[in-house]
Amino acid sequence: MNAIHNWNAWIGTDEAGKGDYFGPLVVAAVYVDADFLETLSELGVADGKTLSNRRIRSIAESMRSDYAQHIVIVEKMPMEYNSLYDTLRRRGQNLNHLLASLHAEAIHTLADRVDAKHALIDKFAQDKLIIQQLTQRGIPPASRGIKIKQVTKGERDIAVAAASIIARDTFLTGMDTLSETYEIRLPRGAYQVVEAGKEFVRMHGKKALGEVAKLHFNLTDVVCAS
Repeated sequence: MNAIHNWNAWIGTDEAGKGDYFGPLVVAAVYVDADFLETLSELGVADGKTLSNRRIRSIAESMRSDYAQHIVIVEKMPMEYNSLYDTLRRRGQNLNHLLASLHAEAIHTLADRVDAKHALIDKFAQDKLIIQQLTQRGIPPASRGIKIKQVTKGERDIAVAAASIIARDTFLTGMDTLSETYEIRLPRGAYQVVEAGKEFVRMHGKKALGEVAKLHFNLTDVVCAS
């Protein structure tokens, strides 16, 4: 796996949990320079969607152990996620605006730490959303010299692939934490989760569902139906 540009050092970002009914939404940013690029290649970094969960966790542990300063994670557990989503909906905005905000936060934090000049994002919306969010944080890309690029199938890039692994690992940990806290196995994905949702409601009540699930999913009506 190689970079899909000619930058010598750059940030890659990706998210996990967007399509999962249960669990957090996670955005990760990873800064890659010449030294870390070699390490990632040796670890066998690839798109997190193509790797087993065991492999993801192994690679993520190695990355965090030696290159923690190259990594930023922005995680929104369900309660905070639902609150943020409701606020955006009242403003006439949608999930892409929330994603843009989290990607911008991750880029902002990491770029300040490592003085990065380039960032590559797995494309999910119009470029202007990310630019708007960075500008709202007081760091318009033009003034900071940060070049933001969004591409489809961004996981072809090793930095984005590394970010996908960190994001997925963080999401899996969040799912484990919620499952242990509420003493119920919460399945991943947006299919075959209804029975788990109904069981959760039987155990903890409808009001608690927002502590483990993304309530704006249509599944919520089915889960809460008597």
